[in-house]
Amino acid sequence: MTEVSRICPQCGNHFALEARHCSHCGYDVEAALPTPPSMLPALVVKAAAPLLVGAASLAASLGWRLLQSLLTRPVKATAPPIQVRSDAPVRPQSRMTIRITTSWVVGDAGGNWRKGRSEQTIEIE
Repeated sequence: MTEVSRICPQCGNHFALEARHCSHCGYDVEAALPTPPSMLPALVVKAAAPLLVGAASLAASLGWRLLQSLLTRPVKATAPPIQVRSDAPVRPQSRMTIRITTSWVVGDAGGNWRKGRSEQTIEIE
C-alpha cells in the first residue's frame, strides 16, 4: 500500500500529509496557501447604500424643483379672450391651493443620522 505524503517546497523532504510544518526544516506549509477572499465587496456595499440614498434624495429634490418651476411658469393664452356680456352675471374666479410636505432621513454606516422637512405651497388661480 502506498503512503501519501507532502513534499516540502523549501528542503524537498517528504513529510506527513496531515502535518502543518515540515519535519526536517520546520517550514510552515499552511502559511504558503492562498489567503481567503477579503470582505472588501461587503464593505463597498455597506458604504454605497448611504450614498445611493443621498443620490436618490438629491434627484427627488431636483425633480421637485423642476416640477415647481413648470407649475409656476405663466401659461400662454392660445385662444382669444372671452367676451363677457354686460347682462351676464360675473362669476368669482376659483382658486386652488396645493400643500406638499416632504420629510426625509439619511443615515450612514457610522450611525450618523440627518433628517429634514420641507413644505411647499402652490396656488393656482
